[in-house]
Amino acid sequence: MPELTVVADDLSGAAEAAATFLLRTTRISVLLGHEPPPRGPADTATPPRVVAVDTATRALHPTGATDRIKSLLTGQRGGTVLKKVDSLLRGNLAAEVAAMHAALGATPVVATALPAAGRIVVDGVLHVRGVPLHETGLWHAEERPAPRDLAAALAPLPTRTVPLTVVRGGPQNLARSLATAIAAGLVPVCDAATDADLDTVCAAARLATERPLLVGSAGLAAAAARGMAPDPDHAADPTDALPAAGAVLVVAGTAAPTIRTQLAALAPRADVVLRLDPEALLSDPAAAAHQVAARLDGARCAAVTIDGRAGIRPHLATRLASALADAVAPSTMDGRALVLTGGETARAVLDRLGVARLRPVAEREGAVLSRTDTGRVVVTRPGSFGGPTSLTDLVRIVLSEHVT
Repeated sequence: MPELTVVADDLSGAAEAAATFLLRTTRISVLLGHEPPPRGPADTATPPRVVAVDTATRALHPTGATDRIKSLLTGQRGGTVLKKVDSLLRGNLAAEVAAMHAALGATPVVATALPAAGRIVVDGVLHVRGVPLHETGLWHAEERPAPRDLAAALAPLPTRTVPLTVVRGGPQNLARSLATAIAAGLVPVCDAATDADLDTVCAAARLATERPLLVGSAGLAAAAARGMAPDPDHAADPTDALPAAGAVLVVAGTAAPTIRTQLAALAPRADVVLRLDPEALLSDPAAAAHQVAARLDGARCAAVTIDGRAGIRPHLATRLASALADAVAPSTMDGRALVLTGGETARAVLDRLGVARLRPVAEREGAVLSRTDTGRVVVTRPGSFGGPTSLTDLVRIVLSEHVT
């Protein structure tokens, strides 16, 4: 039984949360699917301390997400559980938290802030670099408007906002506030603006209830990691455990507006940047796969994405992620390193390759560098993350080139 289990609704989120524990241990597994892969000798000798599970429920209907969560977790006992949520509150937040509460009998304590990305919660409202979420355009690819506050995001669960003044009163004071809300049948939703605030929430949750269900972004996962004892022989930066890759393929399936700038910065370094027409991709996936194979032949550094100039069509997102994975998978059988942006795309590509588990090795600016059981290097990253040169920097890392 791992010390801590992370449950995430997409792969990039599962890897992002898992990688925060590299601060304390390298005994981390990210599982793709509902059943763990076969245990090998290494697992028996050094079982993982942290297991993150990608439930792949981000795009499901809430009923389907509920059923999958319950089938995954019912009967699980022991260890701390953290429900990793999207830091922009996308996905089936209320349905999955309710399902986990029912399956585990654990008490939800919510703190979704991600201060490192400028995403803080004040008076129960998520702010992104000072702007309330519902006033930004960050839900442009969603089929519904952004929630005005955490209470709306968690509805119909009954909630109580725990203000920043209470959070900053210390763990004992906060624990009393959490316990009062829980006794009243309410889900406490904690304000937080700094990593120290999240550390306090973690400590207080353990004081307030015997088995808390921590609900938050990678910021709360990092707070849980800071409270974990390190491995006796733990190395601070294990990046050198990654072998230099001979070739790399970037697959950018995200609809985030920043990806165009990142691909433009990568273009001078890449041998190929291929933008696939979405209509052609859906209507003739075999032709798209042939096009990708022809363009990637002999390329040491290549990128494939969907041409977004026709605009965002949220209702096609899942189909496009699947079709993009079908198009690129045949060209990745040579074992080249993969840089995958967007959780749904990353999961679809790795499913095509039969990857059941990732082992995080390092984190760089929100991207997680991992190895598969066969040694392939895989980099995953949420689509909305990264500055203009982030893809270029990741390519240079996996090719063992100097990053300026």
